[in-house]
Amino acid sequence: MKARLIIAAALALCACSPIRTDLEKYGLNCKAREVTLQTDTLELPYTATFNGYGQLETVSTRNFDGSERYTETYIYNSRKQLEEIIGINAEGETEARYEYEIDGPFVKECRIYGMNNQEMHRWIHENDGRHIVRTEYLSEGEPEYITTKEFKGDGYVEESRTPDGTLMGRATIEYLGTETKPTRIIGTDLDVIIDYNSKGLPIMSRGVVLNSLGEMQWTFDLDEHPCRYYSYEYDERGNWISRAESYHPDSTAFVVLRRNIVY
Repeated sequence: MKARLIIAAALALCACSPIRTDLEKYGLNCKAREVTLQTDTLELPYTATFNGYGQLETVSTRNFDGSERYTETYIYNSRKQLEEIIGINAEGETEARYEYEIDGPFVKECRIYGMNNQEMHRWIHENDGRHIVRTEYLSEGEPEYITTKEFKGDGYVEESRTPDGTLMGRATIEYLGTETKPTRIIGTDLDVIIDYNSKGLPIMSRGVVLNSLGEMQWTFDLDEHPCRYYSYEYDERGNWISRAESYHPDSTAFVVLRRNIVY
């Protein structure tokens, strides 16, 4: 389980890089003003709004009963680079604040502050001009682990070590064109396969469950049902508005996500 958490945390760092645009993150092939997800599953419903450049402005997450839960506001500098995200809870309190430092097309540093404005998490990235190749993670100012990536073709080998050099986890990752679309992840106790359709949307995952943004999750029933199959309905612009999830290619869907898109 530790290896799974380490690899998942390392892969989540892709979210700290501008390589993946917000439109790609939400599976959009064109600019939109607003995307609303309707769901009653483990994934909470949300509404995401975008500016004229296709960048996120706000993401408002709701509880299943429709009540407000959490809102993130995205702030950019004059060069349209992400500078800050402010997270406000239902009581109107600043629950988290993210600060970013940019190095060309990459995030150089990401810091997360809690309600008392104390630093909780920090990621320091190094890049080689094409990829992030080294990440140091600190919790409350204390170094926790260092992740390194060695790239070759459409894949890389990733290692996570403690500050004293002890190996925590190692994985081989293959991807489809971009690091944010892994197709195979093999680790110590991990073997994940993800297939995509021609639109770049996942249509099958083994060993992991994917939410509406393609983010990986591990659920209690994966041992019994290791595979998930995803099928879509699209609007007139080719963006998905319904996603059905099933255990087998031809079985009845047990989860259906629906999206309303405003252009």
